[in-house]
Amino acid sequence: MAKGRTTPIKVCHVAATTEGATWMLEQLRELRQRHQYEVSAIVATGDGALLRKLEAEHIPYHQFDFSFPVAGMGISALTRVLKLAELFRRERYDIVQSHLFDSMVLSRLAAWLADVPIRLTMIAGPYHLEAHTPQWIDVSTWWMQTALLPSCQYTQTLYEQAGVPTRRLHLVYYGPDESKFDSASVTPSLIRQEYGWSDDTPLVGMVAYFYPVLFASRWTPPKLHNRANKRQEDLVAAAPRILEAFPDARFVLVGSGWGEPGQQQIERVRQQIRDLGLEEQIKLTGFRTDVNNILKTLDVSVQASLSENLGGTIESLLMESPTVATRTGGMVDAVVDGKTGVLVEPAAPDSLADGIITLLADRAQARAYGVAGRQWMLEKFTLACTVDRLDEVYRTYLDRRRGYSAFAGFSRGFIALFVFSYLAARLFWDITSGYRENLRARWRSLSIAGPRRFILGLPRLIVDTIVDGIKRSARWLWLRPLYIYGYIRHLLRGTAALRQWDIFFARIRGRQPPT
Repeated sequence: MAKGRTTPIKVCHVAATTEGATWMLEQLRELRQRHQYEVSAIVATGDGALLRKLEAEHIPYHQFDFSFPVAGMGISALTRVLKLAELFRRERYDIVQSHLFDSMVLSRLAAWLADVPIRLTMIAGPYHLEAHTPQWIDVSTWWMQTALLPSCQYTQTLYEQAGVPTRRLHLVYYGPDESKFDSASVTPSLIRQEYGWSDDTPLVGMVAYFYPVLFASRWTPPKLHNRANKRQEDLVAAAPRILEAFPDARFVLVGSGWGEPGQQQIERVRQQIRDLGLEEQIKLTGFRTDVNNILKTLDVSVQASLSENLGGTIESLLMESPTVATRTGGMVDAVVDGKTGVLVEPAAPDSLADGIITLLADRAQARAYGVAGRQWMLEKFTLACTVDRLDEVYRTYLDRRRGYSAFAGFSRGFIALFVFSYLAARLFWDITSGYRENLRARWRSLSIAGPRRFILGLPRLIVDTIVDGIKRSARWLWLRPLYIYGYIRHLLRGTAALRQWDIFFARIRGRQPPT
């Protein structure tokens, strides 16, 4: 409870999901238990395990439609922002903290519009800052936040390079509940015996979801175009070189597919294994409930992502598993090369193989890395560290302003019109980038086709361009006046000015003013 307050500080975390997000649940639970905050959550619509976990912890929650308008910032997006702002005003939260990109964008706009006293975003990873469209959306609107909470040094650096003042950035790691990762009380897995391998078999493993291959788009980091992120295939590609040095080595890929596209990625990796003739050496285990036991058993744990926050490095090191990770995102914060593990180049199977061979060749040094890694995690990367750091950030801003000013909310409503217009126009430009590129390609094709084809094809190109442009622009053009009118009317709701607004527009339209 803040100094001078007689009521608990109300903290609301926002995440556009009903699955996973255990980190949010744990943060809320510990903020309540360790620091006496009154906590609640806003999550996505639909059913999911997260709802039952919140109920089990007696954490109240609201559900909200966070579906982000990839096709543009239109009426539906504006309506959702206004509804979320109403929810914030009604509940009078002192602190609103969002997670995940979709919930970040909408809750950022809504919390600023509602004049929530403290508005924070905890950045789950650098992915959106490495892609064109989500990066400029974030950078264009960050100023609406009281502060940003990057969760690795790399993400903080990206924000600093984008012009965000360092004083508005507070590094807070997403730490897991350390009580679930007590390496001394976890027994090693019997996974070697499951596959008929001897107890002294060198065992290399990766624990990660199989994510799908991502198509090239402005919403995807260029390094992930037509690639899957977790890179199980890089470990498979590194296996032949590792087997040359350690013929008895075996590999396990632990994890299920992320939806149907993830299952397709599993099949691609399975085919890669067959093509290399390594079905006996590499096993895909699927989903396992004994992940900590497996981590305890591994001689080398691997994380080979291309874009990552901390990946599975924290859990791996908490279980004292010797770890090889790519020099990507926040994994370099956890795996300190030559101290708590080995770092290798991303998307480089040979480099990955060399890192794994280094640990397999010196088991004593590998174990020392594991022990040092656990100590490093306990110092900075646990749930207790995360919650204490959040409490420190909250109290930095708690006494600075009261919030929920009617004047601030009203004046910001008009500013938000310009913000929405800018976002809408720039999103439209991004969305039509493929159309413009296609148009340029057709023009180049005509220009080198010779005079006759150029003369015959030019009218068709002009007509197609005009028709397609009209189709794409029509819904933008005719809807703008409608949503601006409705938006201003919403801002005036509950005031005497609303009646004057309705009378004014009734006269413009030649209708009888409302009584």
